[in-house]
Amino acid sequence: MSPSIVLTHHAQERMQLRRISEAQVLATLQKPDYTQPSREQEEVLVSVKLLSGRKMHVVSKYLADENKTLVLSVWVRGEDDSTPLSWQLITLPFRAITWVGREIWKATIAKGEKL
Repeated sequence: MSPSIVLTHHAQERMQLRRISEAQVLATLQKPDYTQPSREQEEVLVSVKLLSGRKMHVVSKYLADENKTLVLSVWVRGEDDSTPLSWQLITLPFRAITWVGREIWKATIAKGEKL
């Protein structure tokens, strides 16, 4: 990453979660397809660039006193975040119980039995 660009902890987490590389963030900041002000804060910009069929969005703020760009967040339009493995493991028993319950319900309905 360029020394003039600083990533917040939030941005780093989102990059990892959304499989976005530092090179993609840098390319989006250096040559965006377009840039627009954030809806919430006028001094915050959203830079957008289409890279490898993915529409990258980089939210940043220029820090004039430090001559640096602070990257606040990143995402890809139209893509959902992947579910962290830890959450998948935590919820596995509940998803299994739900699946078994549905299968029992389907089997009961198929036989025409009433509960």
